Order: sequence, then C-alpha cells, then structure tokens
Amino acid sequence: MRALDGWMTTSHAPSRPLSRGAEPELVALRKLAEELARGRTERTTTGHLLAAIASGPSSASELLGERRLDSEVLLKAARVTTDDAADGVTRAIQRAREFASRSVGREPGAIHLLFALCQERASAAHRALEQCGADVAKLRAAAMQLAMGLAPQRRHPPVRTPLVARAMPPRPSSPPRDAAPALSSPVPAPVPVPVAALPLPRSPAPPTKPRRARPTPEAAKREASATPDRESRFTLDPKRFPQLTQVGKNLTLAAVRGELDPVVGREEEIERTLDVLAKRLSNNPCLVGPSGVGKTSVVRGVAQRIAEGHDVDRDGTSQALPGRGPHQADDRILIEIEPSTLLVGTGMRGALAERIGQIKAEVARSDGRVVVFFDEIHTLFTDGGDEGTMELKLALAHGELPCIGATTTEDYRRVVEADAALARRFTAIEVSELSAEDSFLALEQITPAFARHHDVSYEEKAIAASVTWSVRYLPGRALPDKALGILDLAGARVRRRGGARVTVEHVAEVVSEMASVPTERLLETDGERMLRLEELLGGRIVGHRAELRRIAEVLRRNASGFRSRRPIGSFLLLGPTGVGKTETAKAIAECLFYSPTAMTRLDLSEYAESHAIARLVGAPPGYVGHESGGQLTEAVRKRPYQVLLLDEIEKAHQDVLEGFLQVFDEGRLTDGRGRTIDFTNTVIILTSNLGARETANVKKGRVGFGHGSLAAEDAGAAQAERVIAAARAALPPELYNRLDEVLAFAPLDRTDVAEVARRMLAQIAADLLATRGVRLDVSEEAVHGLLDAGGYDPELGARPMRRAIGRQVEAPLADLVLRGELTHGDVATVDLEDGVIVVDAVTPER
Repeated sequence: MRALDGWMTTSHAPSRPLSRGAEPELVALRKLAEELARGRTERTTTGHLLAAIASGPSSASELLGERRLDSEVLLKAARVTTDDAADGVTRAIQRAREFASRSVGREPGAIHLLFALCQERASAAHRALEQCGADVAKLRAAAMQLAMGLAPQRRHPPVRTPLVARAMPPRPSSPPRDAAPALSSPVPAPVPVPVAALPLPRSPAPPTKPRRARPTPEAAKREASATPDRESRFTLDPKRFPQLTQVGKNLTLAAVRGELDPVVGREEEIERTLDVLAKRLSNNPCLVGPSGVGKTSVVRGVAQRIAEGHDVDRDGTSQALPGRGPHQADDRILIEIEPSTLLVGTGMRGALAERIGQIKAEVARSDGRVVVFFDEIHTLFTDGGDEGTMELKLALAHGELPCIGATTTEDYRRVVEADAALARRFTAIEVSELSAEDSFLALEQITPAFARHHDVSYEEKAIAASVTWSVRYLPGRALPDKALGILDLAGARVRRRGGARVTVEHVAEVVSEMASVPTERLLETDGERMLRLEELLGGRIVGHRAELRRIAEVLRRNASGFRSRRPIGSFLLLGPTGVGKTETAKAIAECLFYSPTAMTRLDLSEYAESHAIARLVGAPPGYVGHESGGQLTEAVRKRPYQVLLLDEIEKAHQDVLEGFLQVFDEGRLTDGRGRTIDFTNTVIILTSNLGARETANVKKGRVGFGHGSLAAEDAGAAQAERVIAAARAALPPELYNRLDEVLAFAPLDRTDVAEVARRMLAQIAADLLATRGVRLDVSEEAVHGLLDAGGYDPELGARPMRRAIGRQVEAPLADLVLRGELTHGDVATVDLEDGVIVVDAVTPER
C-alpha cells in the first residue's frame, strides 16, 4: 500500500497508491454503495456500486440514464445478484484505477468504474445490467470512449459524496426507496477528506461549538428495531445459563441493541467465519493476525450480521430477511468470554475443569445456539497437562463447545500448531492489516463514538492525518488500532484543555510525543521539503553539490510516483575514505525520515562467505536461529521507512550480492520464515572504496594555472569516470544495472575541510552552551591553524580534522572545566598565537 502522503509506501497493500488510489470520487462511490446496501440489509456487491454511480450526476450516470437505468431499478436487480468473488467490490475499484492510469490525464472516477464493471462478466453489476436488458457491450464502449477522451465530455455538476448527499435532497428521477433515510439526514456533514489529502494546513480550523456526535444510521436503525420480542430472542436466561451470563458478554444482544461499533472493510473475514461456523466438522474458526489488526472487530461483525439476518413479524416470529443466504439467516448467540475472567479463582485443582464443564453443559442446553468467543485463546492451552485444558480439548474434539478463537500469528504457531490434535479442531482465518483507505473509512464510522465520549468533534483532516502519520512513524503497530489510539488520546487532551474540536495540530502533537518527531516537521508538507532537498542535504554535507543534486532528482522523481514497485532510491557512492559517503546516508535519513537514526547499517565485509546470506534473511527452518529472523529483513519489517546503508559491498560474497537483486528490482525480499518483506519505503545506499586510488591525486593537481579552470574540471570528470568504470568491472552486472545512480565523490580540498571544521566547532559550541552555560568563541585564524596542525590530509578527507579538534580544542576545554576556570556565563576563546592553538577562559564583567 502506498503511503497516504502521496509519495511513500507502506508494507502492506502493494499496488494501491493512495496518491492516486484514495481519490474522493471512488471513495465516495464505495461509501455510498455500502450505505445503500446497509439500508436494504444486504451485503455490499458491485451491483450496489452500479446503483451508487447512477445516483450522482456524472458522465457515467448519464450513460445509465440514457438506458433508463436509475438507482432504484439497479438496486432491485442487485437484490438477486451476487459477486462470484468475495472481494468483488475491491477488485472492481482496483481495475478502475488501473484503467484510469492508462487514460489521458484523468483521475480515477465514476466513468472508469463503470467501464470496469461492464468488463467483468462474473460481477453482480454485469449480471444486473443484463437482467435490466441493457446492451453491456455498447455501454462498455461508450464508457471507454468517454474515459479515453475519444468522445466529448458531458457537462454535469460534481459528483456528490455520500456525506454531502445526506445534506441534499435525493434526485427526483430516482429516489432509492430503501436508502432514503440515509440520504436525507437534516444535519450536513463535512466533505470526507481522502487520506492522500495531505499536505496538511499549518493553522487549525476555527473552533466550533461542541456538539454531540449522532449515532450512525445503522446504529439508529438497530436501536429502532430492537423491540422487546427481538431482544428476547437473543437473551439468555440467567437462571438457565448462570455461568455464561456471569463470565460472558452477549455480543449478539449488544448488536441488536446497536451497542457495537460498526465494522468496515472486514466483509471477507466475516463471510469466512460464518462459513466455518456452518461446517459439520472442524467448525471452530480461529482468527489469526497481529495485535491491533481487528480480530475482535471481525467477531463483532459476525454478531452484527446475525442480528441483521432476522426480522420480527407482527406475530413475534422470526424470519430470515429476503435475499440473504442461509449462513446470514443464522440465529446463534455469540458470548465473549475473557480467558482471564475464566481463569480467575481457579487456583484449586479441578476448579477450571469444573467451570468449563458447566459452560459445556449450558451450551448443550441452548440446543447449539450458543457460540463462545475466546480472545487470546492460546492462554487456555499453555499448560497442556492441566485438567481444565484437557477438558477444553475434549469438548472441542467432541464438538460439545463451538467456539471462535483469536490469537496472534506467533502464539498460534507456538501453541496451536505445535499440538497436531488441537490444530485439527480449528480452522485458521488470517486477518491482515487493513489498508490505509479502509482504515480511513473505518475511523469515520468509529470516530462518532469517541466524539460522544470526549464531548468533542473531529476534523476530517485530523482523521486522515492519524492514518498517514501512524503508517509512517509507528511501524511496530497495526492499523486501525494505532490510528485509533492517536485519535483517542488527542480527543482526551483537547477535552481536558477545554477545547471543542480535534484538529490536525492536536494529532501532530500526539504523534510527535509517540514517535519523537518534531511537530513542525509533521506539519511541513512533503512537497515543500522535496523542493528544498538540495538545501537540506547541503546543510549536513560539505561539497559534492553535483552529486547531491542527482540524488535529489532521483528522490523527487520517485516522490512523483515514477518508480513502480522499486525502493525510493538506490545509490552507489564511490570515493576515498572521509569524503562524506556515510554522512550522506545520515543526511538522507534525517531529510526523509526526520531522524539520522532512521538507518540500518550493515558492514558487508562481515558477509564474505556464501552462507552469510542466512544472517541477512534468517536461517531456514530446522536451523538454529530460525525464529529470530534475519538482521536485514527484521530491521525493515519493524521499521519500513528508513535508509539501508550497505558498507564495503566489494568485500561481500557474490551470493550475498545476488540476494539483493529482487530488492532493487521488485522492492521485496522473502525471509527465512517465508514472509515477504517490503522494501519500497526504503532508500538503499551502497558505499565502496573501489577506484579510490584513482582519485588520490585528483585535487593535488589543482594548483597554478589549472586551479578553477575548465581543464581541472575536465580532469576531475575523467577521474570520476575511471572510478565508476572500476566499480562496474568489480560488481556483478545485474546488480550494477539495477542502481538508480552511481556517484563518485571527489576528495575534499582545503576549503571544504575548513568548512567541516567550522561546523564541528559550531556543534561543540552549541553543546557547551546547553550543558555548561559557556559560550565558545573561535577565530578564523584558529580554523586555519587546525588545518595546518594535522587537520587536513588530501588522502584522508575530513576525519583528521575530528582528531585535530579533539587534541587542540576539546582537550584544553575539558581541563579548564575540570579546574573550575570555566563556569556558567564565562566565554572560552580559541585563537592562534605564534602558530599554536590557544584556548583561554574569559570571565565577562558583571
């Protein structure tokens, strides 16, 4: 998934750039389709997408209108059609984006989506069009002509987003009867801001009067339909079910009452869970995924699906809603039991077995209607010899305790998969991290609950920023949990300070504390920083202006989206020691990722053996260290946004170098545990001293008439070409050919090293003032004295200057501080007297 800021990518959804994928029109159409489906208590299909296209003014809706296909007609047809694939809606939107990328200067919109729906014969939309008697081939051709600019564009007002549509009256020609309540809310809501809408503003919006967030339409509908008869159907009698009512929470009843938060983007997982529950054998689904990814939300979505799958007739009997499958007409009761609650008070031998036996008996008393949900289910099986654990395993083996489990991938492998008999009782369902745009939609639905709790309102841009920044700066946690935590803390902070509205600035303040990133850098847009990239890099790197400009050009090009699935940039930096190759990597890390420590450094001289590749990607199964992962892959998996510095690549084994081929070409690498690691958010810097001898005397010859002349510049260019040629001959051609730029850093001259000395001394002065309250005053003569005192060597670059400053400046300063001659408010002077560096302490008159 691409990042939300329009140029970086995250490690999870590989081909969905939000800079072109979270456009307002497609997001609006998808949200409207979901609202239309909810209004008719149906699962969202591509048929609802087609009805959403017809409900708003656009070229696509005019094409449908010419064929007398309005939203009401299409919704009726969508009732009896379903998609062959569970992810039909997502696939249709993805095909629309791909088609838009081939169009002429068009952002993905309704016309591209209409073409994609007409092209897929297995979709519910295609079958709905055929059912309505439309010539799908002609409709597809007309949509393609409009999208490709082969036909004149029709004039129409902008497409209304779902939130805007709520504040506007429905179109008279096609008011969808079932969706009318959702489209005619009297409270106008702001236009939803897509996650790619950053750059963000610097100033907060004017505060508004706090207002309580209204319940979502589906929650209001459930509350209205939660009649006593309906509630009684899913209520457990405490006298008949004392254990379940005491230690468990009735999720189905809570769904009927509208007490559960809405679930967005988990339709496929919910469907798979219901399918497993309907099996005859091994009908215990186990949701497996990282912490915070939304496993519990899937179970709550199942409860909501069950609650929505029945309606109550006037005589009080329950019947399945029309058009719903048998698994959706389920009437089971989901009871959530926390393992900690189940285990409390079971210290005595046999207490846990007795409690599980009681639960098993009560489940049997319900005639199979009760399904138990255990979050962190692995905690119940950690002690394989315990009587309670054995009782639970036997109940699962005999089908006497239908349950849904949830656990992390690591715990599932460690506890469940390690026990073959236990693994047969469960059917694992992978729950992956939500994409950024799905997380944005989910947060829009959940945020009103937080607004009511904190008595504040949330800006749409604040929600988008929470997703954007959590993806980039909190890689160790999963969406939507990490973005939700940011919004929750921001709401609490705003309310405590007496505010009424959570803005982008409040979200930036929270993220700044959580990720140790300056707030002003969060609020600075990427476009501004990318345009000033040479200036930012030059603030840390002395010299090499041409090379820094070429690096900035590559990064800017990739920021505009011209890089496919490759890393942000890959560079080979050549040159002698001390010219700034490693410092350049640190500067890039600070400019792009806001910290010079956002970097993993690997010395490839330690990987001179062919088997050393296992240290990078992790040992294969069966070998020591398999569980710990690789040094390279684990670093990138835990922190996707960073710089990878590969030092001395010429000393690595050929097999190790060839292991990086797919990283440079496809932006991915498979580790020893079979996981695909995403490198598309990294900048890869390779350094080498290949050809260093070629540059040893490059700038020594710049004397006399050659200094500053064109001849000297030509000589330098020729030397750089020889260095690059030496590197090309030494490296595998398939590796060399995958690099974005190969740059030769020339040796630093005396002027460059003098500037390095000034920057080093300025840093010492800042540290001395901050820690001791002492000001440091260095004369220009002292700088040149440091050059003459061993600080400048053409063959060694800037490193001798560090040693010279340590001997000539830092050591005398330390003596003065320890003797008490330099105290708070004093001035330390560094000057040159008779060719010797002199450091004195001066106490100003007070």
